[in-house]
Amino acid sequence: MQADLLTPMIQGRAADMRAILLPFVLSHTGILVVLGFGGSGLEDSGVQLALAAMAVLGSLWSVLWIDGAMADVAAGVKDMPEEQANSHIGRNFAKAPFALFRLMNLAIVTLIVIAEVAAIY
Repeated sequence: MQADLLTPMIQGRAADMRAILLPFVLSHTGILVVLGFGGSGLEDSGVQLALAAMAVLGSLWSVLWIDGAMADVAAGVKDMPEEQANSHIGRNFAKAPFALFRLMNLAIVTLIVIAEVAAIY
């Protein structure tokens, strides 16, 4: 890989991770608002299904998006030129537990979805 492309590629994938956070937070905030103030409208099975589908499918989309970006950032660590890899930040970056980050992302989003679906039904 060309060394001059590595940083822009990692920056792009990091930007992808940041880009999905706002839609994720807004959609789940919207679901919580509906759950909190929905009243008798939540008794309709169609509304419940729509909310549950949004919670599950929107979260799946977010998890896949972020997981792919994290995988690419982790792969970028392996492609660092020797000079970057031997720098302090390069060594710190290489020690980052990307597998743990990916697992935590999945676990946290799964717990959010379970809580929302339990509240819906």
